[in-house]
Amino acid sequence: MIDSSLAALLMWGQTEIPDLAGAWQLRWHWSLPGWLTVLGGVAAVSWVSMVYLRENSTAGRRVRVGLATLRAISVLLLFFMLAQPTLEWLRFENSRVIVLVDRSSSMRTIDQYKGAPSKVSRIESLQQLLGDGEQGMLARWRELYAVDVVAFDTAVTPIDALDDPLEINASTADGTRLGDAIDFALRELPGTPPVAIVVMTDGNLTAGIELERAAQQARRMRVPLHTVAIGSERRPPDIAIENLIVEEVVFPGDRLQIDATIRATGVAGQSIAVNLNDDQGQTLTSTTVRIAADEATRRVSISFRPDEPGELTLELRAEPLLDEADTENNRVTQVIDVRDEKIRVLLVDSQPSYEYRALKSLLERDPAVRLSTLLQEADADFVDVDDTAVTRFPLGDSEWTDYDVLILGDVDLGLLPRSAWSQVERFVTQYGGGMVAVAGPRFMPSAFRTVPSMTTLLPIELESINPLRSQPGEKDTFAVYPTSFGWQSPSLQLGDTREDSERVWHALPRLTWALRLDDLKPGTLVLAECPEWTNRQGRPLPIAVRQYVGAGEVLFHATDETWRWRYRTDDRYFARYWGQVVRRLGRGRLAAGRAGVSLSADRSTYEPGEQVGFQARFRNPAEAPAAENGVVVLLQGTYGPARELTLTRRLGRRGIYATNIDDLPPDSYEARILQPTGTSNDNDRTAQTHFEVRQPPQEVATVAVNRKALRAAAEVSGGKFYAMPDVAGLSDELPPPRQQYLVDRPPRQIWNSHAVIALFITVLTSEWWLRRRYGML
Repeated sequence: MIDSSLAALLMWGQTEIPDLAGAWQLRWHWSLPGWLTVLGGVAAVSWVSMVYLRENSTAGRRVRVGLATLRAISVLLLFFMLAQPTLEWLRFENSRVIVLVDRSSSMRTIDQYKGAPSKVSRIESLQQLLGDGEQGMLARWRELYAVDVVAFDTAVTPIDALDDPLEINASTADGTRLGDAIDFALRELPGTPPVAIVVMTDGNLTAGIELERAAQQARRMRVPLHTVAIGSERRPPDIAIENLIVEEVVFPGDRLQIDATIRATGVAGQSIAVNLNDDQGQTLTSTTVRIAADEATRRVSISFRPDEPGELTLELRAEPLLDEADTENNRVTQVIDVRDEKIRVLLVDSQPSYEYRALKSLLERDPAVRLSTLLQEADADFVDVDDTAVTRFPLGDSEWTDYDVLILGDVDLGLLPRSAWSQVERFVTQYGGGMVAVAGPRFMPSAFRTVPSMTTLLPIELESINPLRSQPGEKDTFAVYPTSFGWQSPSLQLGDTREDSERVWHALPRLTWALRLDDLKPGTLVLAECPEWTNRQGRPLPIAVRQYVGAGEVLFHATDETWRWRYRTDDRYFARYWGQVVRRLGRGRLAAGRAGVSLSADRSTYEPGEQVGFQARFRNPAEAPAAENGVVVLLQGTYGPARELTLTRRLGRRGIYATNIDDLPPDSYEARILQPTGTSNDNDRTAQTHFEVRQPPQEVATVAVNRKALRAAAEVSGGKFYAMPDVAGLSDELPPPRQQYLVDRPPRQIWNSHAVIALFITVLTSEWWLRRRYGML
């Protein structure tokens, strides 16, 4: 095209013929600048004139002027033909804007915008942005620009001008070719190049040309991309409750603790209300859990005390959020058996210590307990005056069936037969009985270092016990506090909430003596400790420790001064602590009549890479293997080889084994217990579980708005990015509207027309004839 300065100079040669549809316009094709062209023409004409005027000839001045004129005309005609003037028919049209509209299946996603009263899908948000009627955004653009609308998913489809783009609905296509849509608008869509491209999408590109590459192509063609992010950049909110853990058999009045995992996405910084409901939908108790980060998991613990015996169906439910689509995974249910039975407790001590007397007084008054006591150094007629007293220590298996819990104080080993301790071991390990051993100044536990059964049952290494007891002064008093694990144990919850319990523990009277425990057995759980004293390893001195032995549970107290907790508390917290301890230990015998094992996965469907959690629960802990990793599960998919998974005993939970894996490919899976043998067969469906790992549709695998990619594409192309709250300024940021010409008829070439060539030949011939006529050749 001719340079703009030359075009301005040669406006005298531009011919426009007005027409309703357009006009003819003269176009020049000349590579030299206009000023240089004019200077060259003037120089050529001047040189020709000077040559003819100074030429020696008999011809008169008028003849020489005429010859110079003919020569100048021929030079100008030569310039004219070299410039190749062409007549083109041009039609006027407004500058063009192309609107790309995403209609892929991800646009069906429901979003809730901050401050909005209701939920809306992304395709509905897009339609609202384009507007309806004369006041709509699309209608306003059409007043200023020539607007084309192109919809895209797995294909790119121009929308006919007669169709209403507001009727565009999200398709079911599994893919988004955003980069292809931009490339189509730049290079394939018929018409003049656009002055801008408006892209309305959630930014999730799944196929075709990369968005960055398409943005660079737009930059090279000087077409800015104005990208509008439709939807929320956070994942749709979802709350799921998984991995429910609760005792299935309890006593009326027991503190029942329910533990579960909350898996939450898209709710960072929010608090979730969790309710415990009965089968009638009545809320028994509730708590709140704050989710600090997105896609996080949190443990939730909630407790209550069932009062009525019988089966009770409990529902743990996370209250749905306002914009949560799937609420089916917000709840889990569990049936528990509330047994109206008295807990049979045997309390044994050598002499009536303060601890013995406080415990005896407490348990005698507890309506849920049937207490029996054995005081080794009591008078012979003590049995006649005390209704709880028994004459001797149980010696046979049949006698131990009358008890659920054994509390051993400072028992004199020499006053009992050696065979009694093997019976105690069977009572705990085989029958699921609970045992409490309380350290004393004379015998417990130092005197039992030579008793194999007690060496097995007690959670401490007896060889490390110093038999010498020191008596600290008043200045050596110390406080006892639960450990992090102890705070999770229901027996140490002395208040209605965790905050209440912390306040109570800090206010309890201080103790004056504790046995120094330097070495604990592997797997022993420390429930409470004295932070002010340390053992040989430099750790806080353990005060209450627990271990599981076979089917039963053993609790060891390193102090015999819990009776001091009665001071100025009306016996309240001492009673609550020991009442919860006795109830917990007594439940082991309740489960003795139950059998079987249940295997479960925490969900029924997963996506590739998600963690799959397995849990095996033995209804009777006596059937659980003694080894910490004694459960093996066989996992078999439809395709691929089978694999074996080892489940490990869950810390603090006897009879519960668990493991997690996260490398399963898409498939349908069946898992069944392989070891211990005899716990799974084809008829026992509870010892098996089924689940699927599904590859989600590519389009909806990630539905969060990709604002980062859209922002980068806009910046690369020279456009601008808009989030939903800022989209009102989009119209003002588009390039100013202007008219432009469209060439829609074949051009007419003037420079090589017959008339111009004939004129050029005529001028040259006339000059030659005149020069010959006047003798100038």
